[in-house]
Amino acid sequence: MIEVFQTIPYKGVRKMIGKRMEVSGAYPMTYQGMYVDVTDLLAYRKKINAEMGVKLTVNDFIVKAVSLALQRTPIMNSAFNEDMTQIQVYSNYNISVMTASEKGLVAPVIKESEKKTIFQISEEMKELVEKANAGKLLPDDYAGGTFGVTNLGKLNSFDSVPLPQPPQPAIMAACTAKKMAVVVEKDGVDQIVPRMMMKLVIGGDHRILDGVPLASFLNDMKLLLEDPEVLTK
Repeated sequence: MIEVFQTIPYKGVRKMIGKRMEVSGAYPMTYQGMYVDVTDLLAYRKKINAEMGVKLTVNDFIVKAVSLALQRTPIMNSAFNEDMTQIQVYSNYNISVMTASEKGLVAPVIKESEKKTIFQISEEMKELVEKANAGKLLPDDYAGGTFGVTNLGKLNSFDSVPLPQPPQPAIMAACTAKKMAVVVEKDGVDQIVPRMMMKLVIGGDHRILDGVPLASFLNDMKLLLEDPEVLTK
């Protein structure tokens, strides 16, 4: 006999996510991973927050970079139509951001991210997190996502195998950044230096996406996150 010390109702948002994941695990997936040097991003974030009196998070930079990278590989922002006879590529980039709130895991959506600056994304994300913690997210707050992002940075998680929420075709996980020995070239000479490295892992619906668009997307993410000033323009 196994004793039960607690029962947790399987309902609401938790059940909704569970039902979606049942569908997500039923079709073939394809994965790509890449390390990104975020040393300069972490320093730039600290600098711009001090100079401008703002509170940009690493996640804000990630979401902004995702918005720009999706625009460079539009097939990443697509889904099947209702009868699965077409793949529809969307012109709006609505990013579902997985959020561990005090009420459980939720995925509020930054809608039309392509029209927003990183500062607007940051303020909107803070408002959505506040609503999530208070249990006041409305159905519209987590509806209409076209691509998913999950940030594991605070969890000491250095790898991931994320599953997208149907009908979204893909989700990207940003793992915990850690100091690593990296070979860099300076004045024509290879040197080993410590750098803060973050692994990005993207999982995509293999019925829609092949390895090439996933790799192209990650390469753009690397370019953007390693040149963080671009993300605040």
